[in-house]
Amino acid sequence: MLPDALAAIDIGTNSVHMLIARISGNGRFEVITRQKEMVRLGSGEGEMKRLEPDAVERGIAALGRCRALADSFGAPIHAVATSAVREALNAEVLLQRARDEAGVDVQVISGYEEARLIQLGVLQALPVYDRPLVLVDVGGGSTEILFGFRGTIGYARSLKLGALRMARRFFPGGVVEGDAVERCRRYIAALLAPIHHDVAVLRHEVAVASSGTAETLTAMAIARRGDTIPQKLNGATISRKELAAIVADLAAATTPDERRRLPGIESSRADILLGGAIVLEEVVDALGIDELVISEYAL
Repeated sequence: MLPDALAAIDIGTNSVHMLIARISGNGRFEVITRQKEMVRLGSGEGEMKRLEPDAVERGIAALGRCRALADSFGAPIHAVATSAVREALNAEVLLQRARDEAGVDVQVISGYEEARLIQLGVLQALPVYDRPLVLVDVGGGSTEILFGFRGTIGYARSLKLGALRMARRFFPGGVVEGDAVERCRRYIAALLAPIHHDVAVLRHEVAVASSGTAETLTAMAIARRGDTIPQKLNGATISRKELAAIVADLAAATTPDERRRLPGIESSRADILLGGAIVLEEVVDALGIDELVISEYAL
């Protein structure tokens, strides 16, 4: 057992991610270990209104493994669930089984709270506390956009735009057909349109991206430059131009098998990455962002 250890679990639409850390006296933490499993809670039919039985099974099994690992470090667990669970009409099935079978109490959080917690993670990872920032986190089911400064929030919005959600809607099975890319772009742009007015008076000095989608796209950009992909992507950058080129590469590879051959891609994301990449590109264009800095810490 380790003193002052805590385990934090993020139950997302695409994955269950746990981080175990030792808390230090200055309000910071040292990561001991992490565990991440793609469970695809948002894999059901329709607009993610129900958690399918097989997805619940995968989620409970992953939480059980998280519980065992946390117990081995003597770390109490704090678990939150986001888009897929907060939208599901049968969310209580997963929440009750998580308590009864995995011994994990799960708090379902709002999109605003999700954005707030992501910002706290970013402030641990990057030296941006004294700089006005815009934060973009493209998850499996939702995208969080936040403008902040010194830990305060000037604006935060959660949109029902995510890699898994877009893939299921426009690229079933990960396959690109016909004008699916353009239809996906139009759909995302329409949902982003109201944000133009909302953030017109807000400024940012640095733009930060978090989540597996952004990390994978940045790894692909680094590979495209001909550089070696570092073990840690924290602080790495991807430009607006590089992002556009990666989206074009992903769209030109019309099947997941073709995409898996692209340098730097995370194989398990090959069927859903295009949807998330288009979301990120549309956000970057809408907010006039020229470069994104990657934060490996998020929710």
